[in-house]
Amino acid sequence: MRRVSRITAAGAAASIAVFTWGAAAGAGVASAAGSAGAPGAQLLQRVGTVNVRALAGTAGPAGLGGRTLPESSRTAGAASSVPVPNPPNRPIALMHPGTTGFSGINAVTSGQRNGFDVEPPDQGLCAFHGVVMEQVNLAVRIFTDRGTPLTHAVSLNDFFDQPPTFNPTTKRFGPFLSDPRCYYDAQVGRWFSTALSIDLNAKTGAFGQRSSLLIAVSATSDPTGNYAIFAVDTTDNGNAGTARLAHCPCFGDQPRIGADANGFYVSTDIYPIHGLFNSHGGALYAVSKTGLAAAADNGPVPALVSIHVGATTIDGYPANALQPAQTPPGGAYAPNTEYFLNTPDFNGFATSGGKGAQAVVLWALTGTGSLNAAHPDVRLTHALLPSEPYAPPVAAQQQFGPHPLGTSQDQPLPRLSVNDDRMQQVIYTAGLLASSLNTGVGAGGTATRSAAAWFVVRPSAGSTDVTGSVVRQGYVAVAEGSVAYPAIGLNAAGTGAMVFTLTGERFFPSAAYIPFTVSGPEDVVHVSALGVAPEDGFTCYPAGVCRWGDYSAAVAEDGAIVMATEYIPGPRDHFANWGTFVARYST
Repeated sequence: MRRVSRITAAGAAASIAVFTWGAAAGAGVASAAGSAGAPGAQLLQRVGTVNVRALAGTAGPAGLGGRTLPESSRTAGAASSVPVPNPPNRPIALMHPGTTGFSGINAVTSGQRNGFDVEPPDQGLCAFHGVVMEQVNLAVRIFTDRGTPLTHAVSLNDFFDQPPTFNPTTKRFGPFLSDPRCYYDAQVGRWFSTALSIDLNAKTGAFGQRSSLLIAVSATSDPTGNYAIFAVDTTDNGNAGTARLAHCPCFGDQPRIGADANGFYVSTDIYPIHGLFNSHGGALYAVSKTGLAAAADNGPVPALVSIHVGATTIDGYPANALQPAQTPPGGAYAPNTEYFLNTPDFNGFATSGGKGAQAVVLWALTGTGSLNAAHPDVRLTHALLPSEPYAPPVAAQQQFGPHPLGTSQDQPLPRLSVNDDRMQQVIYTAGLLASSLNTGVGAGGTATRSAAAWFVVRPSAGSTDVTGSVVRQGYVAVAEGSVAYPAIGLNAAGTGAMVFTLTGERFFPSAAYIPFTVSGPEDVVHVSALGVAPEDGFTCYPAGVCRWGDYSAAVAEDGAIVMATEYIPGPRDHFANWGTFVARYST
């Protein structure tokens, strides 16, 4: 189900309608492998350059107290058509000695850089050789992995060389950006970042008629230096080489990124900008990784391959929400192949409720070495793999405490949305894929809280098909609480951690993790940062369910896993009190 929030900037003539998504909905499980829609040509354009050090010295918008009003609420998860798991609960302890961490970007910082508040933050994170880049809605900052800031925070619009979402001097609106992610590629020594962009009416702030996928690529291995900005038109109304789909103009929701030895990959979900319509399924963009790196240093722009993944239907619904795999530094890439995972619960991303599933979907893009050619020749195939059951997650409880924004509206303590059962971050290492997702859990067939379901998949790709099996699987659950938005990070040896938000009757929303290998998790959940209050942001009211997530992040870096997730740290402005915590767990 789609939710709409409105963000009104003080002094503006109108407001910015901001689409946010999250619902679980059900599809059955097909049994045969198949191929997706044929690859097509689509234009990748260079649209700007930016220097992060120069940006960090500029001031954000002044005098823009955020004003935010939710227009509609997310419904509770639908009844599950698969058995609701009831796994054993894991004990909870403090973080390991030697594990360090620091508070990252929070609502106050993002609000100051942009002039308004946004929920949820959507956790982007990448790291290499002691440097960490954090990206959230709607701010970017670079730290050492011990928390020393290397730059000031800058707005996401500035980072992508875009006009501000609202300019208080001219009273005009620029594009709306969201869903940032970033990735450092040790093979080419470049930092890659993505975000979605939707044009706004410059005078009214209403959504316009065009959308883009923005890609920033560093010119060197220095994340604080120069970046080239590229754009792909994602409007899908027949213009600029895009497909002509019903109810478009559309936008590419929640870009997900990955890479193999040859290519850089972005997967999005196609939704109409205007109106409440079902998704057209997924889109996949593939481009030469070395070509992008060269283009960031004033070389020619490489060819872009676009594939309408939604042209493949499973149980009557268009395939959606593919998670590309990332390989950690020093790891062996799959030969000439990029793998992806997702779930077959595709209706969970449409406008009706989900049912859960007992399978995961393995995808393979083969022929990726041809991405370096002028005319790439790649093939996308998929296979459904039986798995443990997972059910629609349910909104999570949080410990009672002061919630002044809610109290001012005479509202009770809200719960946290755990969205749906989309597959989260995928890691390819030691010939295996590891990933996780949100699931409802509870006794007697009824989901009463949310947990993480995890999967380790052994894939095998041929020239015309892909096969594989789920070789290990399980759950991470806690008593009287929920685990939300897991992300697994592993090193080249297959050792790492799963990070997530921990919340419940005894916990304010907190940052937590569990050590994880390709054999599965250890027994104990560790809290890296205790929350100090309930979530009390503008999306919580009057529905009583707050936006949270929509994803966490974890990456391997110099003998450790650097990971980040949302929690409540204390600082707040009138409309929001979220924050992020970045932890470094030594492996």
